[in-house]
Amino acid sequence: MSARPIDIGHAVFLGIAVLFLFPNSAAAQKSGSIRGRVATATDDNTPVPETTIRVKNADTGRIFSTTTGADGRYVLKSLPLGTYEISADCPPFFVPFRREAVRVDTTQEVRLDIRLLDGQLGTLGDNGALFAWLLSEKSAPSGATPRLRGKPDLSGVWSPGPVRLPDPVELLPWADAVTKQRQEKLDDAPFTRCLPGGPAWQGVFGYTRFVQTATLLVTFGEYESNPPRQLYVDGRSHPPNLNPSFMGHSIGHWDGDTLVVDTVGLNDRAWLTFAGYPQTEQMHLTERYRRRDLGHLEVEMTFDDPGAFRKPWTMKQVRTLAPKDTEVTEYVCNENEKDREHTRSEVGARR
Repeated sequence: MSARPIDIGHAVFLGIAVLFLFPNSAAAQKSGSIRGRVATATDDNTPVPETTIRVKNADTGRIFSTTTGADGRYVLKSLPLGTYEISADCPPFFVPFRREAVRVDTTQEVRLDIRLLDGQLGTLGDNGALFAWLLSEKSAPSGATPRLRGKPDLSGVWSPGPVRLPDPVELLPWADAVTKQRQEKLDDAPFTRCLPGGPAWQGVFGYTRFVQTATLLVTFGEYESNPPRQLYVDGRSHPPNLNPSFMGHSIGHWDGDTLVVDTVGLNDRAWLTFAGYPQTEQMHLTERYRRRDLGHLEVEMTFDDPGAFRKPWTMKQVRTLAPKDTEVTEYVCNENEKDREHTRSEVGARR
């Protein structure tokens, strides 16, 4: 009995049919996934939103990323098989997370839950649960944008909101080295010594009150040890010989319905964000404030410092109008202070 000749056309048809009936079968054999939840390292296990999860393939250098939701959960699918380095590029307040040699294959989905240590290292009161709340989206009243002499009125008490940074912030070599050193020595941060954080920290830790007149905007807030800011909107220029300070000198003008604020005269003592980026006296800060409706204030801060960064970068935030009975409370940094000794001992233990 002779062998039946191969019907090539029939074989091709069957191959195509398999692909249509099982379109993911081939891909499933060549990829895997990582899933998990990001939460605080303290006992309350509060989910941490707005955290960028980044995985880097050790062989190809290819990077995949996603962001945690309000419940702190994340998933990365269709990852090429291989070994990965996983990082949690944390929002402000939390210590960065890194793990190497995580193997992704087809046998099972990799489960990686991440517990983030907060910048205060679990100190009671200023712990991860508070910081996770600061990063969460908050409800806001609805309505039209209030106006003052034809311009949006920015007055009110504003709640903090999630802070979004560019990816990545490109530092000069010396600034990159300083940043890494600072991440290992949180007890050296200005806020642990009751020094101002500078404009970059306004509205990050707590509530901020804006008081607007036709020629001046005054802002003051809680928790960042900053003195009140005066933003002049009366057409003046910067003084010719500024003494560098933590808050600098600020002048503003209206670009349509957006208040644009120009700040110079900043010193080199501030830490920009919890990452610990340095700045020099060359720093030029441009802020844009837009009250898009009654309950939301859009804030953009662009940092242009050729002494520390390869190019300017912008930090974005949306703040929400706090309930009417909200007050900006008194805050005295050195009163009942218990954090610094705790921070120093905990950082030392981690080294």
